[in-house]
Amino acid sequence: MDEPTIPIRPLTDTKPAAKPEPASAPTAKGEAPQPKSQPAPKFDPGMDPRIEPWLEPAAPKSEPGAFKPETAAEAWLGLLAARGIEYLFANGGTDFAPVVEAYAKGQKLGWKLPQVVIVPHENMGVAMAHGYTMIAGRPQAMMVHVGVGTANALNGLINASRQNIPILFTAGRTPITESGALPAARNNYIHWAQEHFDQGGMLREFMKWDYELKHAEQVETVIDRALAIATSEPQGPVYVTLPREVLASAFSAPVNTRPQQIAATPPAADPEALARAAKLLSSAQRPLLITANGGRTLESARAIERLAHALAVPVIHYRPRYLALSTEHPMHCGWDPHALLKEADVVLVIDCDVPWIPKEGAPKRDAKVIHIGPDPLFARYPLRGFRTDLALTGAVAPTLEALWRAAQKEAPSVKAIEARRKAITDLSDATRKKARGGVEPMPTVITGKWLSACVNKLLDERTILINEYPTVLEEMVITEPGRYFGNASAGGLGWGLGAALGAKLATPDKTVICALGDGSYMFGNPTAGHYVSEAMHLPVLFVIANNARWAAVHRSTLATYPQGHAAATKTPPFATLEPSPRFEHVIRASGGHGEAVREPKELMPALERALKVVKDEKRQALVNVCLEASYVKTS
Repeated sequence: MDEPTIPIRPLTDTKPAAKPEPASAPTAKGEAPQPKSQPAPKFDPGMDPRIEPWLEPAAPKSEPGAFKPETAAEAWLGLLAARGIEYLFANGGTDFAPVVEAYAKGQKLGWKLPQVVIVPHENMGVAMAHGYTMIAGRPQAMMVHVGVGTANALNGLINASRQNIPILFTAGRTPITESGALPAARNNYIHWAQEHFDQGGMLREFMKWDYELKHAEQVETVIDRALAIATSEPQGPVYVTLPREVLASAFSAPVNTRPQQIAATPPAADPEALARAAKLLSSAQRPLLITANGGRTLESARAIERLAHALAVPVIHYRPRYLALSTEHPMHCGWDPHALLKEADVVLVIDCDVPWIPKEGAPKRDAKVIHIGPDPLFARYPLRGFRTDLALTGAVAPTLEALWRAAQKEAPSVKAIEARRKAITDLSDATRKKARGGVEPMPTVITGKWLSACVNKLLDERTILINEYPTVLEEMVITEPGRYFGNASAGGLGWGLGAALGAKLATPDKTVICALGDGSYMFGNPTAGHYVSEAMHLPVLFVIANNARWAAVHRSTLATYPQGHAAATKTPPFATLEPSPRFEHVIRASGGHGEAVREPKELMPALERALKVVKDEKRQALVNVCLEASYVKTS
């Protein structure tokens, strides 16, 4: 992330009612103060007693706040809370015994502990942690069951890694000893078959750091180091394995109230390179800015907006995961850079890892391409051959602020900039008018584009849209950063459902709408997701664009073999999902509202009914929209 200590402030003005107050921690320069959490609600006797978030700790039997851990597991949990970890997403197993005992003891003694969120599938739990952090800007922790739980989570961790989402991801490790001489040694048949030679090896490629806790004395150092590395730029997940005997072992070391390691300062652009970039930008006749992640923070979004406005630079959001400019901004010129690239003489590529250079319409030979971001070359990507004339390593917001201010001093006449501004504004208006269809006239069958236009009518300034593939962005009106989040560039399906729940957990006062394809919905572990929505009181509106197809599979085939045999078939191999499940029934099993829509005239009333359930009844809702089978490429 660009500025690791600065959350997206418009989305963090309140906290969930059930969240414990985060521990105080040192803040980096420029960090916004975090609002205090609300007190936990009283326990409802009618609530499932297995749902831990609403179990109030018993009255402390020792002095309030006294934290004197006697085992490594107790120290681990208490230090997580002391370091500001608010939630521990958990999917337990036999390795959790010391952690379960430590948590029960901590509740009894009134210790400050992370709130446990039970997630019945690891991939969905990672998506929840991802969704929470992308909204709040603060990393959370997750613990899963040894190597098998790690394997289930790997898909989501790849997404988090490529999106630079910091997560303290932990897994138990199969007990090491066989004799029984040590506490928590092997005592179950699975402990032999589950053991790995190198448990971290399966995900090391995507972790910033991984380590196995070897002794109770290391607990504080490991937690502090893990969080410091995860939140240093470029940010990302870290992995720690926790052997059961070590967790159960005695702990006697003193604990520090403040972390002993903190994140490194964000990278800053080299002044000489920055001056060169400013000179190129100031002399550009047809500059172009392309970004995918530039709206990751409020500060970076505002920096892009100021640069675009001051120098009249058109902005393209290409395959965006975050929006920087309003879709209505006069410098916002759509979602496809290819037409503008043909004439651009200077191209600013801002935190953009996706393939923005086409086979045709690439920048002119004499054009200059400047990449800017915490890792402008995306060094962890095995192959990425995009043209780069200048790469500025730096946090997006301060780098762009310095760039546009320096470029403005050397820019051509105000008259030239204003002429360019008028031309771009006209282009921006024309692009929107050409691309938008709206809801009128009503089509004879529901299309993905028309569905997107209908969903757009549900959006307001307090709505967050989580999009995993189906939304046609040309139809959306989103005027502020922090209100749109798209699926990760790695394409690990199943992200959206959990991310929406995590986003709702971070911003309970906002309405969260999650747009999913039918395939991505199934990948998201819907039974587990709807369980968590009900258990944690996280009402989300899920809109399923159901074309009973893996559209991306067949679209890729058509692009590769446009006149091939697969193009001529009615039911393309590997791409059909028929008969389509009755998704509306799945959510009802967890107390939600679900309905299916097949006719265009039924769609808007169904969406409005579902939204009313979410807003007024505080229940989750799902609309299963059965639309035409289409392989048209969307935004």
